[in-house]
Amino acid sequence: MGNSESTAEMHRVFDAAAAVYDQSGVEFFGPIGRRLVEFSGIGAGQSVLDVGCGRGAVLFPVAEAVGAGGEVVGIDISEEMVKYAEKDARERGLGQLTTHLMNGQQPEYPPARFDAVIGGFSVFIWTHGPAELRPYRELLRPGGTFAASAPSFFPTATGKWGFLPEDVHDLLLPHMTQAKEGDAYNCPFTNIHNNWLVTEEAVTSTLAGAGFVDAEVVEEDLLITVESGDQWVRWTRTHGMRRLWDRLAEQEAQELAAEVARRLDALRGADGIITLPTPIVYMRARAPRD
Repeated sequence: MGNSESTAEMHRVFDAAAAVYDQSGVEFFGPIGRRLVEFSGIGAGQSVLDVGCGRGAVLFPVAEAVGAGGEVVGIDISEEMVKYAEKDARERGLGQLTTHLMNGQQPEYPPARFDAVIGGFSVFIWTHGPAELRPYRELLRPGGTFAASAPSFFPTATGKWGFLPEDVHDLLLPHMTQAKEGDAYNCPFTNIHNNWLVTEEAVTSTLAGAGFVDAEVVEEDLLITVESGDQWVRWTRTHGMRRLWDRLAEQEAQELAAEVARRLDALRGADGIITLPTPIVYMRARAPRD
């Protein structure tokens, strides 16, 4: 799948998910967005670009961090995401915030335009190495901050991908990594054991290759809580993982969803809640000062 085809596919997936994105009752993007802004160190009065802003999980905490004297620009490839973000920004009265329909891989701004560039669960989707991150360094003023979050690809103790609950790992991973007949599947999950997010060293090396300095990387567990396995399955249909379900025939998808829900229901605690530790990677680095 070429770059233009991949971009069109992202557009389609996120336009389709926009109405329910982060609206399923599962706390995920919000906590990650707040933690990323905290980790980034972005402060009052700064000018910030949010790449792949979605419905505002990072956008609104950043607006709070920079305050009325700062500036926040959110861009997204999905018209529907931008529509919802604009609506919410107006309702919150955030005059320092604007949103624009734009491809995050090719931001249309002059060099040294921003004090910080931030991407919550976005830039990893199209990043394969330093080349895809260099545009963000070029947008930064000297000493400016780049910060991003992503699902951790660090292997677990059992060698599995921790973003998927271990009890359903074997059910879902093949559908996220393997092409089907006549299907040129291209997404960051197709190479989970050999990409720029597999180790802390790989992340820092990629950032250095893009021209950043003083890189810091941490992996932290986010505790996802759901009331049922079915709620977790429904949640996966409200964001980028819906691409997994879209690739399946209706009957196959129903059978897979039922088995995933059944296994997760077996993990229910005494309080009736299912708790799923999910590792998240946070990174930050600076543009050189000279």
